[in-house]
Amino acid sequence: MDQMYDAKVPMNWRKISWQSATLGFWFTDLLERNNQFSKWINKGRPSSFWMTGFFNAQGFLTAMRQEVTRAHKGWALDSVAVHNDVLKQTKEEVGGASPQEGVYVYGLFMEGAGWDKNQSKIVESSPKVLYAPMPVVHIFATDNVKPKESALYEV
Repeated sequence: MDQMYDAKVPMNWRKISWQSATLGFWFTDLLERNNQFSKWINKGRPSSFWMTGFFNAQGFLTAMRQEVTRAHKGWALDSVAVHNDVLKQTKEEVGGASPQEGVYVYGLFMEGAGWDKNQSKIVESSPKVLYAPMPVVHIFATDNVKPKESALYEV
């Protein structure tokens, strides 16, 4: 109760959840996570995902790799690598569009730098801005195994 009175996340909660600066931020994140997962369960797969809402983002990306691997005959999960393209759109601008392969994610930030949406590149951070929001990122998987070139060199 003392930690809650001080607006801190109780230690018992932190052991099984995520880090947060204050109890208010933690509770807001809890509500947003619940909202994302409830919509996913009740309305189907979302067109884009709030990446920071996942307790285990690496597991989500591994599931995406598995999904792409299964969609391509002859691909092996061990040879599939994750790639990304930073789009020029925000979550609202992307709307309900989903990528053909992979996932759209939002809610990522650049720390100590900024992102120029028009030129799609990293820029100096704005004065007194420590965290700059990123536009939507398309994360997808590609097969890293190069096709055999034996046909080119046969005599």
